[in-house]
Amino acid sequence: MRLPRRFYQWVGMTLTLGVMAYCFGMGLRDGKERGVAPHAAAQPASPRVFAARDNRHTIVVDVAQRVSPAVVSIGVTRLTGERQFDPFGGEFFSPYNLIMRERDYPYLGSGFIIDQKGHTLTNYHVVQDANSINITLTDGRSFKAKLLDADSFVDIALLRIEGLAPGEKLPTIELGDSDSIMIGESVLAVGNPYGPLLADPRPSVSLGVVSAVNRSFRSQQQQIYQDMIQTDAAINPGNSGGPLINLDGEAIGINTFIFSRSGGSENIGFSIPSNRARRVVDEILKFGKVRDIRLDFEFINVSQYVVQVLGLKVGTGVLVTNLDAAGPADRAGLKRGDVIVAINKRAIADSRDLLDQFLSRTVGENIAITVRRGEQSVDLTYRIEEGGAR
Repeated sequence: MRLPRRFYQWVGMTLTLGVMAYCFGMGLRDGKERGVAPHAAAQPASPRVFAARDNRHTIVVDVAQRVSPAVVSIGVTRLTGERQFDPFGGEFFSPYNLIMRERDYPYLGSGFIIDQKGHTLTNYHVVQDANSINITLTDGRSFKAKLLDADSFVDIALLRIEGLAPGEKLPTIELGDSDSIMIGESVLAVGNPYGPLLADPRPSVSLGVVSAVNRSFRSQQQQIYQDMIQTDAAINPGNSGGPLINLDGEAIGINTFIFSRSGGSENIGFSIPSNRARRVVDEILKFGKVRDIRLDFEFINVSQYVVQVLGLKVGTGVLVTNLDAAGPADRAGLKRGDVIVAINKRAIADSRDLLDQFLSRTVGENIAITVRRGEQSVDLTYRIEEGGAR
């Protein structure tokens, strides 16, 4: 016997209402057993809402809060020349018509405190040619700072905050190991971008990853940027000298420059590795300055003419023409006629490449030199020694 269609609809509706009534009754029962009103789940104080709030406090938030107080704004005063107005309309320029005026550049760049003595790291180009340096902490306090010394070639300067109260505790950031950096790891760029426009010493934080390592560049201002860290964390004018922070809260780099068509961040920023900065800091604190290195051999570029005349087996590199007796080159085993083709596994095409490798080092560092000697490839270890001016 086939039942009417309405009968099936009535049965389905009855079962649905029954299930809803059962679930409602169980909800009331559960609420009574817990001593909670039936509508309590809709209250703002539910555990689920609190859990969502707790999840906002991530490791990034924790690291940013921890390191930000140690990041400072750096301002300088510089002498700038202005030509004096000539009431007689003369074209002849005289140095007596040039007036030197002192100009303030507040919040010019960033830096970060590395110890309780007030030693502060920044880029050399931030404080270059400064008559005086001023450091502003995130709490608004300002102090004079002294430039202890700088390595102008690698663009690192070490300052010391002056006038601190006895026993005053400073927030600090520890230098991490930049050799352990992993491509893709999360990093924070901390600094004071566009500080002169904002006139605010509190730093900002941008989040990104390590995009690449061992990037090297030549600067028109004669700075040598070897083995730089590339990051997509936003870096803008004013960030220079601020730290690149890993999720352990350590500074693994010093934010230095960007690639940009507009002048703003395009997520291609570069930082000096912390291990290079540490060597400069140790050099200054131990010897009071960055010691000049000794380059005890002479060299010329390998050109097509040199290759033909000397019958060399390589087309590029640097030919050693002379060296000091009993110097570091001699002790390393370098010989006249050797062609230097690589330093620390980086190809050397000409003398500029070689100078970049040497001038970016500090006294006491060892560098691996690969030379072509006739048909042979020879690996040598050269130890940088103190010598004449760079």
